[in-house]
Amino acid sequence: MSEQAFDNTASTLLASKTAMYGGSIGAFSSWLASLDLGFWISVLIGVGGLAMNWYFARKKDKRDAIEHQAYLESLKKEKCDVEQD
Repeated sequence: MSEQAFDNTASTLLASKTAMYGGSIGAFSSWLASLDLGFWISVLIGVGGLAMNWYFARKKDKRDAIEHQAYLESLKKEKCDVEQD
């Protein structure tokens, strides 16, 4: 096989892949554009709310763990001289 024939085959393969992916992206983006704008705004608001809830719940869990650890340390420092009846 000559070098020029190999070069033509490679460029043809690259062009066909580019056309396939470009067409797929174009079809997908036109499908997305056909959906209502209000739908996408509500999806963004929902995802943003989920992210904020996750962030603040994680911070609260860390604060609660620190508070619990401090409580356990305070119990260890106190001596409980209690007699059971």
